[in-house]
Amino acid sequence: MVAVVEDKTERAKESTPIGSVLVVGAGVAGIRAALDLAEVGYRVLMTDASPAIGGILSKLDYQFPSDHCGMCKMLPLVGREYASQYCMRKSLFHDNIKIMPFTEVVSIQGEPGAFEVELLERARHVDTEVCIGTGYCAEVCPLQAPDEFNQGLTKRKAIYQPVPHNLPNMWLIDASLCDRCGKCVEVCPV
Repeated sequence: MVAVVEDKTERAKESTPIGSVLVVGAGVAGIRAALDLAEVGYRVLMTDASPAIGGILSKLDYQFPSDHCGMCKMLPLVGREYASQYCMRKSLFHDNIKIMPFTEVVSIQGEPGAFEVELLERARHVDTEVCIGTGYCAEVCPLQAPDEFNQGLTKRKAIYQPVPHNLPNMWLIDASLCDRCGKCVEVCPV
């Protein structure tokens, strides 16, 4: 058993993936599973139906009494040889992990070791390749709705970030609320 673990660790260091894994759900358990699998050399595709990863923990900004970040404290060390942890505010980067938020599993076919999975990635209505996350769009947006992040106690705009420290740091437009006024496009620097 130890030899197998050491072999997988060596392969991870060589950056040669040993297989592919789909992790459905990007909450605490999904992130942890994705990181552990990526560290031993698997290519990981992590999906979540929500537009941001982190699950309920993404709502726990700072923890009492030390004000440590809730997201960072739940994640493992970067590696046994490092003394630092992943930081969700800086992003979840790993060569073997691809993150697809706002994506749902449509169908699964096949058998263990040879699955074919059909995914549906929902539209954000914001070009994620171009958006630099300035937030100017939300400042000029005239439309508001109850903010799901704050349990409806505050308001958000039609263009918004689902959580304050969203990963990826992207905005999305609530198509059911947006009236296509174009103010967000006018103020966008890109």
